Amino acid sequence: MTATPPDLPVDVLALAAVDLRGAQVQDWSQERDAFSWTLLAGDADRGHELVAITYVGAVVLHVNRRELDAAVRDAAEVAQSQVVPAAQGGYEHHVTLRAAYRLVVRFWSVDLRRMPAPDHLRRHP
Repeated sequence: MTATPPDLPVDVLALAAVDLRGAQVQDWSQERDAFSWTLLAGDADRGHELVAITYVGAVVLHVNRRELDAAVRDAAEVAQSQVVPAAQGGYEHHVTLRAAYRLVVRFWSVDLRRMPAPDHLRRHP
């Protein structure tokens, strides 16, 4: 994760503060103007947590449904994650997955839920 502008709203700052490096994609869904996905973050030393992210007013760029399904199937891991203001208003979450998927979620607000998770949820591709 790189430096985040300090003038972001609280919900966007909370997203930017989550260390998603190495997090595995567990599932995803898209309904009307919301995109949601759940990532398994953490490691055996720090413990694991499920991070459920729902972007409101969302548009997902650079990937399609087939690629998102493959990311779940392959337990794709996050290589990079950065939240930035979008040039045309709103925000963008830039995510690069190790399986060579790069996506950008453009959104207006975000809901973030975090919950402890057992280590056995971590899948080894």
